[in-house]
Amino acid sequence: MSSQPTRTVYVKSEAMLIFVLASIQFTHILDFVIMMPLGSYFQEAFHIDPQEFSLLISSYTYSAFVAGVVGALFIDRFNRKTAAVFLYSGFIAGTAMCAVADSYRLLMAARILSGAFGGVLGSIVFAFIGDAIPMERRGRATGAIMGAFSVASVIGIPLGLKVASYYGWNMSFAGIALVSLPILILAYNHLPHIPPYQATGSNPVLEFLRILTYKKYTASYMLMMFVILGGFTVIPFIAPYMERNVGIPKEDIPLIYFFGGLVTFFSSRLIGILSDKIGKHKVFYTLVPLSFVPILIMTHLGKSTLTEVLILTTFFMILVSGRWIPALALITSSTEPKDRGRFMTVISSFQNLASGLGATIGGSILVAASPTAPYQNYDIAGYLAIGFNLIALVLISRVKTVS
Repeated sequence: MSSQPTRTVYVKSEAMLIFVLASIQFTHILDFVIMMPLGSYFQEAFHIDPQEFSLLISSYTYSAFVAGVVGALFIDRFNRKTAAVFLYSGFIAGTAMCAVADSYRLLMAARILSGAFGGVLGSIVFAFIGDAIPMERRGRATGAIMGAFSVASVIGIPLGLKVASYYGWNMSFAGIALVSLPILILAYNHLPHIPPYQATGSNPVLEFLRILTYKKYTASYMLMMFVILGGFTVIPFIAPYMERNVGIPKEDIPLIYFFGGLVTFFSSRLIGILSDKIGKHKVFYTLVPLSFVPILIMTHLGKSTLTEVLILTTFFMILVSGRWIPALALITSSTEPKDRGRFMTVISSFQNLASGLGATIGGSILVAASPTAPYQNYDIAGYLAIGFNLIALVLISRVKTVS
């Protein structure tokens, strides 16, 4: 594969570009992550068990995986801005459908629709970073985009849960759809035009297979899978576990996400800066072993005070979410510019597949006698998460930067 020279992309304001991308990331991340703390609402409303709840989560990610594979065939045929605006519009429609869902099956269908657009959208966001942000600032930009998760945790999840407690869980999704509309306008006005990299005469299937099977990219694909599996075997079940097993009242659950998100809002930026200064591999090698401590403690936790839980879950969020920053920055830089759109779509597809597999694995391991009974076997999910992280430690040394 021959490398092509990087094209110059005109960006009116790098700060505005990052703000718009982070805002898009905020809403589509919030739409996904709010499903997890809303778990008890779904389980009580639809009388579902942990396995059925995990299907609600994984339906989004499996849909995003399929859409990502299909999108990878064509994503580089379109202007980045055009693709982003179209996908974000579809995501808003899917989220609005969640707001009117009144049954388990209808909500499942809405999650599938949201995933089809939202999953590909994530790859477009990081493709913009790779195309428009210089290599020396890419780690910092990635940290800022990852900070959208923190904002979703600090503001989005507590507010969404408060809305759910007063008006019902449907209104949480209605709020996300409404907030997304002005962001769509900002995206239309401020995202830079990045012309297609792929010639319209090329065969999209052959190009996809070329990128999927290109040996230099294989390590990036596998790294993304195991980094996500190392978190998502336990993350979807934190909120219900804290309620059922640890004894944290439902009204205090938003505090877990508030404090965790507040601290990671700053820690994600620090980790991004450190990744640029001392090396992305070194930061990853440090954060992953440290993350084993809160994973083990949390998945074995018994009755505890709210203060103890908040300290533990905050460290968990700092370290587990922190692993993604150096890994994503390396992955984004491991592709040649002409492949980046399709490559990032494939990466996003693997990310969504791993998220779905993690939720499915965790849901199949956990056992509960009733929709409100304590969970069993959460410790096994924790051991699996550590095993996946150990594999990621081996894989990251094989990821080589290109541009």
